Formats: sequence, C-alpha cells, structure tokens
Amino acid sequence: MEASIKVAPQMPSTFKEFAGHVAPLDESCAAQLQTVHPLKQSELNYEQHRQNLNFQMLRNREGLAAPLKLTMELKSVSRVGHMPFLPSTNVARDVLMGRDELIDFTDMFNNDENSEFMRQPHAVMEKTLGIL
Repeated sequence: MEASIKVAPQMPSTFKEFAGHVAPLDESCAAQLQTVHPLKQSELNYEQHRQNLNFQMLRNREGLAAPLKLTMELKSVSRVGHMPFLPSTNVARDVLMGRDELIDFTDMFNNDENSEFMRQPHAVMEKTLGIL
C-alpha cells in the first residue's frame, strides 16, 4: 500500500471582498450601522400598499362608491374622541378593515402606545384642559 500524500493547507495572502448587495463597502462601523436593508421601506409601507390594492379591486368590482364610502367611514371612525387618560383600542377601525378576528404580532408583544397602564384621570384632564 502506498503512503498517502498530505497536502499542507495554505492561507491566501488577501481575502476577496464580498461583492453582494448585503455587505457595505465602507469599512467604518458607523457606515455599517447606517446601511438599510432593501426590503425595509417595502415592509414599512406594506399595510398602506395592501389597503390601496384592496380599494382598487373593490373599485373595479363594485364601482367608485364602495371604496369612497369605506374611506369616509374610516375617516369618521378615526375622529371619534375619547377621554385622554383612556387608551384607544381602534376596535371600529379593525372591524371596518376586517382585522377584528386577527391575532398578529402587535397583539402578542405590547408596544408602549398600547400598554395597559392607568394614569391618574384627574391629573391628565387638568393637564389637557390647562387647569394646572
């Protein structure tokens, strides 16, 4: 049996940079932190884009009156007031948009704006009315 030939591993003297779109070309740390993923802007506008597509399909199927009526209802629902110390749940808006039975990420992980805390009603109303 012959003796096997062992090849010594060699390290390249220079590494080739990744030419893809994911890696930033600037080597400073600040530039790497400021790079934005290409899908970020698309994800930020996802709900608005989906709503526009739904309104367009509704207009094609039922005419201009249906999306116009729904838009007016959404605008009137957003103007409904409540006491400043009570958090708004936007239940009517969710019902109009068809999200009333949907459980998603925002329902599981509580944001600061949706947190369940009770502020002192008298102090909040005095501050709102400028009675302090």
